[in-house]
Amino acid sequence: MRKVLVAALGLATFLGLTATATAHELDHPAPAFSAGAPVGTGLNSGGPGATWKLIKTFATGNPHTDLDFFTRKGEIYASVGTLAVGPNGGGQTIIKLTQGGEVVEDPLSPASPQFVSSHPSASCLSDPAAALGLQHDVEATPKGNTILNTANSAASRRDAQLLIDATDNEGRCHDATVFGLDPNSPQGGLEIIDITNIAAPVEIGLTSHIGEGHTVNIDPKRPHIAYAVTSDSVTVTCDANDTSCTRANENPTSSQRFNLDGFEVVDLSSCMNFEPLTSVIVKRMTCRPQVYRYRYPSALMALGHTQDALAGCHELEIYPNDRLTCASINATMYFDLSGAFDKNGKPKGTPLPCRTRASSSPPPYAKSPALGGAVVTDCVFDGSGQELTIPRWLTIGAPSLTGVNFLGSAFHQGRGGPYDSTQDVDVSHEAELSGSQRLIIATDERGGGVTPPGATCVGSPGTPTDNKLGNGGLHAYRVDRLQSASPSGPDAAAATTAWNAYAPSPTGPKAIYRANIHTGPQATVCTAHVFQQIPGQNRIFMGWYSQGTQVVDFVEHPNGTVEFKEAGWFIPENANTWTSAVFKVKQNADGTFTYWGATGDFNLGAAGRSAIDIYKVTLPAPPRPFGQEGGEVCAPNDDDDADGLIDSREIFLFTLLGIPDSDFDGIKDGNDDANGNGRDDEDEDDDDGCPDRDSDDDGTDDEDEDDDD
Repeated sequence: MRKVLVAALGLATFLGLTATATAHELDHPAPAFSAGAPVGTGLNSGGPGATWKLIKTFATGNPHTDLDFFTRKGEIYASVGTLAVGPNGGGQTIIKLTQGGEVVEDPLSPASPQFVSSHPSASCLSDPAAALGLQHDVEATPKGNTILNTANSAASRRDAQLLIDATDNEGRCHDATVFGLDPNSPQGGLEIIDITNIAAPVEIGLTSHIGEGHTVNIDPKRPHIAYAVTSDSVTVTCDANDTSCTRANENPTSSQRFNLDGFEVVDLSSCMNFEPLTSVIVKRMTCRPQVYRYRYPSALMALGHTQDALAGCHELEIYPNDRLTCASINATMYFDLSGAFDKNGKPKGTPLPCRTRASSSPPPYAKSPALGGAVVTDCVFDGSGQELTIPRWLTIGAPSLTGVNFLGSAFHQGRGGPYDSTQDVDVSHEAELSGSQRLIIATDERGGGVTPPGATCVGSPGTPTDNKLGNGGLHAYRVDRLQSASPSGPDAAAATTAWNAYAPSPTGPKAIYRANIHTGPQATVCTAHVFQQIPGQNRIFMGWYSQGTQVVDFVEHPNGTVEFKEAGWFIPENANTWTSAVFKVKQNADGTFTYWGATGDFNLGAAGRSAIDIYKVTLPAPPRPFGQEGGEVCAPNDDDDADGLIDSREIFLFTLLGIPDSDFDGIKDGNDDANGNGRDDEDEDDDDGCPDRDSDDDGTDDEDEDDDD
């Protein structure tokens, strides 16, 4: 099949489909970008020893959502998504953040952060009722030399080639009939955007999924692998003790048959790594993603302990050792995917038999593939036009991603349960491993971010809200206390059992952080949302809607307790911060750290700037992950010459040349004993508090794998 496709592409090129066509000759052009009305420059900021600076604001007028960073040619960029529709080139707004690798802080300088381009995936009319589903969550791939969710020596550091834009409803601009107002509009999914010409982003393919695409995540070490994440809710009917459940999405007559309790893996190999000057048409002819489905084998893996509620992953994170965290609304889940990919990074199992088709959008929003338009890989139907919804998928043998190992969950009450934000999670929105990998930290997005009383804050400034039903927070769970199934038995007893997964705080049985309120009372948009941990630090930057950017430190005490502390806040005038993340970090001579970050802000009526803010903050040194207390910043565990000795402890030239035996004595550097103390050089760092890599998770550090040969 590949040979036939290559031959077809060769013929297409021969017929003149060359790289001379530009992106906007093939897509509807993004509206010309213009600076929006100025937004307020007032700033409410603080924190112990914190110094904040608002460097520059891009007042786009677009309601911004998630963002992701990437690099091209040594410079750092951000792509920032749009909620529903953006009048000013809405969809993905691309900002260049650095010049020569540094942030120029004079906003009037042409070298300061600058708008580069837009991709108009949200520049059309849409159904207002679909707004919260058309979030245009974004991930870049590869990510280049950006800050990842953890230190990752296996990550691809090549320049970014694609942006992946996710939508969780009908009505996306580039695949909809009547802009989503038609109930028969296709399901949402992923839009694959080529950014090899950063000034002219261009869509080269789309996918459509039964569960659509609420969020999307990229595997940094397998940049061709994307996770389409659904956040779908599924009604369940369980027995009295919650030991057995029936799922509504298995009923072929239920509308929930489209709801996926799991996630899908998308192999983008055919959409990447093209030769220079490859034309857009050739990329579109080649881009045919393969999609692999994973569905929870049992509802009990993700069932609320009090409310019988079930959902797919809302957001997930993938780690260098192939551990995966999944915030699944009613549970926070933990998986091992080390058996799910072959040595070349190809998913194991059987892909869905998806059909391919033209976009459903009329001109100018799409073109027929015969005229050079992008193709939709439609995994809602197979090639015969029959559904790939859950009931029929089961009847054709449930073709799936294999090799997924479920490790356990922290079970929450289930959405709408009786416990307040000081007791339990109502909506597990995002979950990440701590740097020590001893904890999973989950955010509780009460009220879905907008609905009172869950998203309501009232109380005295500088203290957590007096409304304990609102202002959901950060919750810390012990990885070694996760449970394999939702607790059975009476609800009160089940809750007590589920809460055993919590890490305790120094003052109580549960480590929970709720933001101090630094504004007046907020009727809505006041709860925890998207967060980022800085690798090597127990420091979190996050968006907290009306409370702007929140910086939270946490200390892992030797006795197992976890202590959260407010480290800072940054609330521009009229803020409604969807996300806030750091793209550059510097340790200063006095031990403090300076961070440069960016936000996505949206106006939802009650509050909002509809802007992108670039900021800088200097803060006291953060706590370290467990095992690193009081130590220096741990060096990366890279071992480029594969001699057992990490690069930071070697002579740079020999590492660069790939010489594993730098003194030519016949012994690899890692197994030498240069100081004659009886210990191999590779083991000299074992008592420095910094974790050593164990990529196969067998309990032996990689550097020691050869010690018994």
